Amino acid sequence: MNKVLLTSAAIVAIAGGITANMYFSSDSITAQQVERSVPEQTVVKDKGSYRLFEPAKKLPKFELQRSGIEGFTEQDLIGKWTFVSFGYTYCPDICPTTLTRIKAVYPQLKNIAAVQVIFVSADPLRDDVERLAQYVNFFDSSFLGLTANHDKLFPFAQSLFLPYGIIATKKSDDYQVNHSASIALINPQGKLHAQFKPVHQVGEVPIVDMKVMADSFADIVATSDGA
Repeated sequence: MNKVLLTSAAIVAIAGGITANMYFSSDSITAQQVERSVPEQTVVKDKGSYRLFEPAKKLPKFELQRSGIEGFTEQDLIGKWTFVSFGYTYCPDICPTTLTRIKAVYPQLKNIAAVQVIFVSADPLRDDVERLAQYVNFFDSSFLGLTANHDKLFPFAQSLFLPYGIIATKKSDDYQVNHSASIALINPQGKLHAQFKPVHQVGEVPIVDMKVMADSFADIVATSDGA
């Protein structure tokens, strides 16, 4: 299970490429940390299993890589509700469990509204776009696998309050990536609308309760004003 202990952030250049050297305090950022980071006009409402941003938070421009076609940008968020999780293909627990359980509720999510599921790798050294596509397609052929160098990836993660931490100097290193188990929800206008929080139980992998997420998503869509 991935655990994170320290609080600081830096991006350093190692071995001819940009490698992240980052730490954060916990899997789930505290409400106080989120509130300090959102625009003044945005209110963060704690709904128990998720945080709701009112009005939804505008995201900065970004460009991530994906297999087979041109990059994925903020324009690719328009017109669909987007569920975003961070991780890496070598993850032993959180990532495969999360994607398996999203797959189980995916039909329900699609019945509620037009949706897309994105898995972002925080391990671009080992997860090239071809490997990433093969990984996510194992769970569902419509899931998208994205990544980028850390200079582009880390700001995107920060904008969604989905922190990650990695120390790696070369591709062959045997290392783990510390990452959030939360799932961000971006609305059809390309704005951060909500963040679903994982359930923490002693001895268990922290995973979002997918049934609760699906039920909450139905409520969010029903009450959304499209902003």
